[in-house]
Amino acid sequence: MKERVTKMVGKMVTLNDASFRSFLELPKTQLVSNLLLFIVGLGYGAISIASNASYISSFDSALLQNFMVPAIFILFGLLMSFITKIGLALLLWAGSKGLGGKGLLRDINRATPVALLPGLLGAPYLAEVGNGHPMVYMLLVVGIIWMYLVCVKIIKTTQNFTPVKAYVAALAAFAFLASVYYLIIPPA
Repeated sequence: MKERVTKMVGKMVTLNDASFRSFLELPKTQLVSNLLLFIVGLGYGAISIASNASYISSFDSALLQNFMVPAIFILFGLLMSFITKIGLALLLWAGSKGLGGKGLLRDINRATPVALLPGLLGAPYLAEVGNGHPMVYMLLVVGIIWMYLVCVKIIKTTQNFTPVKAYVAALAAFAFLASVYYLIIPPA
């Protein structure tokens, strides 16, 4: 079962249509979804730890350096992944509902952590690790495009949309997300 789920998630990340429906039909979809979200949160936390290594090492206490402060970064990574999942699921729901979708928020919510996996490619940019290096920008662009394509598959599967309608619904969600991001963190 574990191997089957791992392959299924791998196929979802590689944009295999049938794997999205199979994932949603699993008896333990919510458990797998939560596990994926946990992995993404650990990834966010680990990137935050790496980007703040000099800050963490500035503490005098070994307990703070080696346990407490990294644990706080991991907890915030988990919280950030949860908030991102909820926000992205609601945006995908709104985009699909706006185009006449069935509004199956539960299914969208359960599949959303899969879309967050490629989003980890953009985390170094958001954590300001290596900014200015062209590879960081390339990872960000690839991560966003890949996330978008996974979101299209999620909408297409959960709403039974045509590919064009799914692309438009996901684009609407991403446009709104970009505008919110711009309002919160305007360019310099």
